[in-house]
Amino acid sequence: MSRRGRLLCSFAAAIALGLCASAFAFELPADRPVREEGLWLMDQTGTISDGETTIEVQKIWNICLDSKADRALHELDVREQQASVAGLNETCEEPKPALSGNVLSWAMHCRGPSPIEDKIGKTDIRHATTFVSGRETAAEIVIINRDNLVQSHGRFLTRMERRGTCDSGLKPGDMMLMHWRVNGEETLKARQSRNIYDEIEHQKAFTASRLAR
Repeated sequence: MSRRGRLLCSFAAAIALGLCASAFAFELPADRPVREEGLWLMDQTGTISDGETTIEVQKIWNICLDSKADRALHELDVREQQASVAGLNETCEEPKPALSGNVLSWAMHCRGPSPIEDKIGKTDIRHATTFVSGRETAAEIVIINRDNLVQSHGRFLTRMERRGTCDSGLKPGDMMLMHWRVNGEETLKARQSRNIYDEIEHQKAFTASRLAR
């Protein structure tokens, strides 16, 4: 794979895996719909391309939610997207979520010095979550990156469905990664157990270290 392809792959991985992110400092609308308590299946698919290389990613999770974990999952969404540009030396303005009917949306504009040229890297991120019901949601994220190491366009879709009560030892906030496919190939060797709150704290520390370099 070319250097450009590796950079694009790294960018896609940061988005899809949520390895790092920056500060979360906005309030969600108090009247936003809330996903019902219980076990949820989350199916994430995404495509990112720079015009030369295209990468397709799919991740499938089991997630145990209560009202607190549901709110934290929105926070994790934001941190993951800020993570996707932290590695490109870009920081983002604070998003301002808005609720219109059953759609929660926000946008972020990010910028920072490009490490290879005398340019300012710029990234625009748009997110919209549609609450189909208390048992189903559908989200879309569109990311446009330009004037940096990777000039790319990404589109990520997340569908969530409630599957019942939280069993198998999962407590609210726990996440179990069931599948992870890259360009159609399964890359997950074994199921991975994570936690929404631990991920948030880890990501804050990671991003702070990246942006301080």
